Amino acid sequence: MTRIHHDPFTRAVHWVIALAVAAAYAVAVVREDLPKGDFRSFLLGLHMWIGMTVLALSIVRLVWRSAAPAVEPVPGTPTIRLLAKAAHVALYAALLLLPVVGLLAAWGKGRSVTLFGLMPLLPPFPIDKDLGGRLEDLHGLAGHAVMILAGLHAAAAIVHQWVLKDGTLGRMLPFLAGPESRAAE
Repeated sequence: MTRIHHDPFTRAVHWVIALAVAAAYAVAVVREDLPKGDFRSFLLGLHMWIGMTVLALSIVRLVWRSAAPAVEPVPGTPTIRLLAKAAHVALYAALLLLPVVGLLAAWGKGRSVTLFGLMPLLPPFPIDKDLGGRLEDLHGLAGHAVMILAGLHAAAAIVHQWVLKDGTLGRMLPFLAGPESRAAE
C-alpha cells in the first residue's frame, strides 16, 4: 500500500540529517579561518562527530526506507520522476560517501578517530599524510557539492510546492498542504 505523506519517523530523520549536514558544513567553514589551537581542534572533533551522526542516520534512513510502505511517486512526467530519483540517489550516495572519505582522510593524516567519543576506530591502513591530504581536499570539495545538491533538492521541493502547486513539500512538512488538499482545489 502506498501513502501520500512520509511517516513521522522518516520526516524526523530527514530533518535531523538536513540540520546535521548544515551544521557540519558551518563548523568546517568556520574552522578553516581559525588559527591552530584547542578551539580549532575541538571544532574538528565536533565536525567528525556530526559527520558520523549523518552517516549513521543515513544508514538508518535507508534501512527504514526499504522496510516502510512506499510513498506515491512525485507527480510529473517520466523525465521529472527520473530526475527526482537520480537526485535522491545522488543525495543518499553523498550522505554515505562524504563521511567515509572524511574518516579515511583523518586516518591517513594520522588523526585518532573515536566513535562518538566512546570507542576508538582503528585505521584500516598505515598513516600516509600525502594520501590523507588528498582525501581531505576531496572531502572538502565533496562537502561543497553536497551543499549545492541539497540546495537544488530544496529548490525543487519549493518549486513543486508553490509553482507547480502539487503539494510535494507537504509530504515532508506536516504543516503545509499536501497533495490530497491540492487535488480538491
